[in-house]
Amino acid sequence: MKKIHILLADDHSMIRKGLKLMLAQQNTFEPIFYDAENGAEALQRIKEEEIDVLLLDITLPEVDGISVLRKLKSIQSKLPVIILTMHKDKNIVKQVLELGALGYMLKNSGLEELTKAITTVLRGERFFSNEIAQMIFHENEQIKQQKSAIEFESNLSKREKQILSMIVKEMTSQDIAEEINVSKRTVEGHRKNIMDKLGIKSTVGLVKYALKNGFE
Repeated sequence: MKKIHILLADDHSMIRKGLKLMLAQQNTFEPIFYDAENGAEALQRIKEEEIDVLLLDITLPEVDGISVLRKLKSIQSKLPVIILTMHKDKNIVKQVLELGALGYMLKNSGLEELTKAITTVLRGERFFSNEIAQMIFHENEQIKQQKSAIEFESNLSKREKQILSMIVKEMTSQDIAEEINVSKRTVEGHRKNIMDKLGIKSTVGLVKYALKNGFE
């Protein structure tokens, strides 16, 4: 088996011992462990030893995990880092990924998941524990919806938005025409323009799109 030099940076000795015992049970690679009780010690270990992957806690004395990531850029910028923590804050996840961490795992992760994380980041790919992966997915979906809503607002004219709000209320073209004092033909023209701009082919699809983007 290939030897993998793993640096465990965590201020709790029981956590480090538990990780060693757990990873020793897998048969994918042969782990060789190094310990660090704080961020300063972790950085020193990286300077002195040939480390293949760093398992890094966020909350560390002296130099915290975020600071370690920042300092790594000038020491060993290509070292694969897996954040191993109890923090599930999406802002922390975003910050450490921007600083170069390839993995983000929770401390309740099992052997199979952690083993896969290590082998994945060693290939230069990202890996997240299931709970973090779901959080990132939902966050990305929210961003997509926000962008969609912004595009939605910018694509339609004031009159088109007015007519769309009436369509959502199930008003007919004739009802809309009478309400805004224009011809039915004009309303139908606006309806067609709205559908063309949004790439929608039916009134049902138009209503669904409007409601999805918070348009009522």
